[in-house]
Amino acid sequence: MPPKGFQRKKAAASDGASTPQLPSLAEQLSYLEAPRPFKNPNYAKKTSRRSKNLKAVLTQEREREKAERERRRLERIEGGMDVDGEEEEIPTYTSIEAPPSLLPPRHYCDITGLEAPYTDPATKLRYHDKSIYELIKGLSASAVKEYLAARGVNSIVK
Repeated sequence: MPPKGFQRKKAAASDGASTPQLPSLAEQLSYLEAPRPFKNPNYAKKTSRRSKNLKAVLTQEREREKAERERRRLERIEGGMDVDGEEEEIPTYTSIEAPPSLLPPRHYCDITGLEAPYTDPATKLRYHDKSIYELIKGLSASAVKEYLAARGVNSIVK
């Protein structure tokens, strides 16, 4: 049953010369059919691309460094520019060295791994907050030694 107030539209007289239907506003504003000059029509995605793991990348980098050093050495020998036998080092991702940090080293909680602003004076364990301190007070001497050994500290627990 049709809803209240519903009236069917009367069919238009079709005499064969119907007016062409105008496109809707959405169709007029659509960019679907517009040419896309930013896309390359000849582009074909390469499906045979191979990804390399870290070990392969580092090995390739070392080989490239070695080849570059050898090339420079041969250039110096051919050019006769041997300066005190010193080899010029080219900084790369794996060989670059930095000076030590001027900031103090950060301390981390031996139990949780979070930043540790506190140190237990009896056991020398670093801890994050008072709930961890309560846990440290209940640890046995052997457990404390194991935590200190994990951090790399070999001290005598009193």
